[in-house]
Order: sequence, then C-alpha cells, then structure tokens
Amino acid sequence: MSNKTLDQLLTVFTLLLDVCFISASVFVAYWLRFESGWLDGVAIHKGAPPPLDYYFQLIPLMGFIWILVLRGIGLYRIEGRITLETVASISKTGVIASIATLGAIFFIYHNHQYSRWVMILSCVLSVILLSLNRLVIQRFKEAIQQLGVGISRVAVVGFNTTTQQLIHSFEEKTSSGYQFVGVLLGGLPPSQPISHRILGEFTEIRSLVQKYRIDELFITSPAISHTEILQIVDVCEGLSVRLHLLPDFYEVMIGRTRVADFDGIPVVRLKELPLQGWRGMIKRGMDILLSSIALIVCSPLMLSIAVAVKLSSPGRVIFRQERVGRDGTPFYIYKFRSMRQDAEVGVGHVWASKDDPRQTWLGRFLRRWCLDELPQFFNVFKGDMSLVGPRPEMSGLIDDFSKSIPHYLDRHRVKCGLTGWAQVNGLRGNTSLEERIRYDLYYIENWSIGFDIKILLKTLWSIKRAPQRDTEG
Repeated sequence: MSNKTLDQLLTVFTLLLDVCFISASVFVAYWLRFESGWLDGVAIHKGAPPPLDYYFQLIPLMGFIWILVLRGIGLYRIEGRITLETVASISKTGVIASIATLGAIFFIYHNHQYSRWVMILSCVLSVILLSLNRLVIQRFKEAIQQLGVGISRVAVVGFNTTTQQLIHSFEEKTSSGYQFVGVLLGGLPPSQPISHRILGEFTEIRSLVQKYRIDELFITSPAISHTEILQIVDVCEGLSVRLHLLPDFYEVMIGRTRVADFDGIPVVRLKELPLQGWRGMIKRGMDILLSSIALIVCSPLMLSIAVAVKLSSPGRVIFRQERVGRDGTPFYIYKFRSMRQDAEVGVGHVWASKDDPRQTWLGRFLRRWCLDELPQFFNVFKGDMSLVGPRPEMSGLIDDFSKSIPHYLDRHRVKCGLTGWAQVNGLRGNTSLEERIRYDLYYIENWSIGFDIKILLKTLWSIKRAPQRDTEG
C-alpha cells in the first residue's frame, strides 16, 4: 500500500468520523442545555424544551454544511502535523457552518424552534472533537508507517542543494511516509559530490521506475531543463508513478503565487508586497499593544537590570548599535550592555560566540535568558521593529551579504523583529546565513496572525529552557 492509498483511506475514515462527531455534538449539546441541569442558572428557556426529534431532522443539514466547508478549506488532506492553524480553520468552519445552518433553519424549518445554546454548544463541541479526530488520525498514520505500511518509494531526478535538503528530510523523518530509494542523474552536472545511491540516468527512467518499484519521482528544477521535464512526463505515461516538480528555493520565492487574468492572458504574480493594508495595520496594532504591556510589566525588572549593569562593570547601561530595517532604513537598536565597554575596539562588525571572552559575568547571564534584549520593546513601540520578523543585521555586513547571498535584500521588505522564524528553529548568530534567509523569506511570504502567535509561543518556550545565546544580534 502506497502513501497515496493510505491517505485516501484515512481521508474517508476521517470524513465518516466527522459525521459521527458532528451528530454526537448535537445530542450532547441538547443534553447539556435541557437535561443536565448545569445551565439552568445561565440560560433561561420559557416553556417546554423543543423535542429532540427537531434536532434529528437538523443533523443531516448540519453534517452536509460542515463537510462541505471542511472540504473547501482543505481539511481533508492528511498531511503534516495538527497545528494552531488547523484548529483555527476548524473554528472558522464552525462559525461558517453555524451561520449557514441558522439561515437554512429560517427557510426550511421555520415552524420549529431551536435553542441558540444548543447551536453554540454543538459548534464548540464539534470544533474540539474534529480537532481531536485529526490529531488521532495523524498519530495513527505515523504509527502504522513506522511499521512499514503506507510507505511510498521515492527517487529524485537531478541533484542540487534543494534536492539534498529534501533527501535529508526523507532520511531523518521516518514517519514522513516516504522511503528514499536513490538519485537519477541528468540535466546539469551536480554542483557537489553525491553521497547517495545513484540508480542510473534519467533517460532510463521507465525501466528504472519498474526495476526499483518507485511510487513517486521528484524532478529537480533548474537542474533538469523544461524540455527534459516534458520528456520525463511523456515517458512516464502509463506508469503508476506520481510526478513532483521540485523548484529551486529562490525560483518561486517559496511564497504564494497569484494568477491574474489580463484580457484572457494568464499572468503569474511571483511577488506581492507583504503586510500591506489591513494585514499591516493588524500587525502594527499587535506590536503596539503587546510591546506596551511588556514595557509596563517588565519595568521593575528592567530597572533592576540597569542598576546591576551599571554597578557590575564600567560603561554605559544601554548598548546602542546601528542596524538596517525595512526598505534598508538604518536605525539604532537598544540592548542592555552585556560586554566590556571596549568590546568593538579593533574587532569591528562581528558576531559574538558562545564563550566570547568580551562578555561580562552579568552579560553572560543576561544573554542566556534573553534579558539583554528587553530594551528592544522600545524599538517595537517606536515602530523601528516588530515583535516578529527577520532579525536586524549590522549595517557594516549588509553589502557583503547582499552580494554573496541571492535575494538577501528581500528580507528588508518587512520590519525586522525581536524574534523570528529562523531564531525559533535554532538559526541564530554564527549559523548558516543561507538557511536563516530561507526561513526569513518563508515567514515573509506566509505571514499570518496565527504564524506570529506560534513564533511568540515558541520563543517563550525556548527562553523557558534557557538556551545559551550565541549572538549579540
């Protein structure tokens, strides 16, 4: 059984369980409202409660609307882990389905009376049960794939850095549902030595797919030319193999492309202006609200740290350094000084290391718990920075980075952040800059309120674990 077949079976199973849970939520909501006695003091109902038969008639309609909306939002794809975004999508489905159900009641069952409390409770219960349903199904899928059931045998055609990362994911994540078989050479010569099994040339793809029982092929672009891709598609006709195109990371900017229509001519818009309009206003509003709360709550702690820094070593309390923000605009970032006063003399613009001898004993403690960055809430409140975004880089390093790293300057399309998607994934300081840029660009192109909240929560969790800081930035 392949991964695709397993997903199809689990999708049907998920849908059937959804129907059962939606139906059960109506009965439980009815019991809570009218028979448990728990809501007697909260919800007042005049006269006898509506018969349970009324709600029997309502279940097919509710189930149909829920399933329709769930499918439209894409919640029957058994992929990835259950996240806050998944729960938020199910909650959105609940609101839409409830409104649609109430509208249908008005036209179809207008002679019946229905309790608003039953509708609200059934919606809440459905959101909880459907979220748990997906969590259990996902865990079940991972468990049986660990046993070798529902595994797809995959190979890649062509080889480059992006392919290497994909292969690494296949080999590291045993619960991904994929078993990596090997590489088919072709197209441009590899830019680095291949340490993986080489199956043969892509010109022999038909016989190799049959020989190694390959279920899915990942074709690397631009290592494989467009003409060669069309040849592969043509050769694979009649074979039970799924084809995927693996574009270079920067080729599509990892973002959401948009297709526009100009007088019947389809045009793909590769790059949007991020965080414009209401999205930018919401993010700025959240920055102002949360940074002001943080400044008020943390003010006693910040005052204590300021006194401790002043008494522990000579020099200024606040470290100020020029960084580059949105649209390349320079600004001064603020931190509690964690190094000696002469730390930058003769050194210039460099990142600090884990055991940097320039750190003071107090600075080492502050950096370990991220307390040195508390003054950056002033930067956020002023509008120089955002709570979440790419970390600001020292101005003296920008020119070199922009010349050596493709699309580096794209990270300056948004405000830099106090924390970021790269940082919560362990990429900070003297780590791969290319990897950090990849994470930064992914964040920019896929921003949402839920994504920001997720990053903030992961940041708090990492601080709780008190990781050793590696950088001054």
